[in-house]
Amino acid sequence: MSELSAHENKPMKKDKASTILAIGVAISLVIVAGFGGAYYLFWKGPIEVGSATKEGVIETANAGYDLLKRAGKDFHDALGFEPKVVIGSTTVHGPASKDVEIVTATKSFQHTYSYEVTWGGSKKRLKLKGDFIAKAGFPVDESFALIISEDGKTVQLQHKAPEILSCEMTNIEVIQDENGWWNKIQTDERESAQNELLRQARQAANEPDLMNAANENLVERLAPLQSLYSFKTESEVQP
Repeated sequence: MSELSAHENKPMKKDKASTILAIGVAISLVIVAGFGGAYYLFWKGPIEVGSATKEGVIETANAGYDLLKRAGKDFHDALGFEPKVVIGSTTVHGPASKDVEIVTATKSFQHTYSYEVTWGGSKKRLKLKGDFIAKAGFPVDESFALIISEDGKTVQLQHKAPEILSCEMTNIEVIQDENGWWNKIQTDERESAQNELLRQARQAANEPDLMNAANENLVERLAPLQSLYSFKTESEVQP
C-alpha cells in the first residue's frame, strides 16, 4: 500500500514543477512586454492595449489615443525622432533626448567683411568674402511636444522659437589685402578678421525669412498625415 502511494505521488511532483516553470516563464514574458511595450505602442504601429500613467489608465476608446496608435510610426518618420507626446493634458511618452536638434530650413548666402586701420598716415586694408550655409531649426527638449487632443481632431506642435543651429563657411576669398608703407597687417589681425566675418555671417543669417521657413517646414512635415488620419495641425511657440 505504501509503495502504491509513493508511485502515485511522483506524477504529482512533476506536475507541480511544470506549473511553477510555466508561471515563471509567464512572469518573465510580462516583464519583457512591460519594458518594450511603450516603444512598440507609440512608434511601431497599432497595438490593442492601454497605457498606464500617473494620472490613470488611458482607455483604448479615447480617440486621441487611438490616433497615436494608428499614426505613431508616421509621426516618428515625419519628425525624425520620438518627441514628447501629450494626449489632452496627460504625458504618455517622453520627453525626447536633450541632445536632439531638428533642422527644418537651410540657407546659402555670401557675406563680406572689411577691416581698415590708419596709423601715422599709413593705411592698411583687408576685405574678406565668405560663402556660408546656415541651418535653422529647434532644440528638442522638454518644451518640444506633440500634443494630441482627446477627440483626436487636432495635433499641436509645441516648441520654442526657431534658432540658428549652425552657420558653416564653405569658402573664403580675400578681395583686398593691402599693407601701408609702415603699417603692416599682422597675422593676428587676419585671424581676427576671419572670426569677425564668421560672427557677422551668423548674425546676418538670423533673419525673419529663414525663421519663418523653419516654422512653416515643421508644420508641413505633418501635412501629408492630416488627410490620411483626419486631423488638423497647429503650432504653438513657447517662451
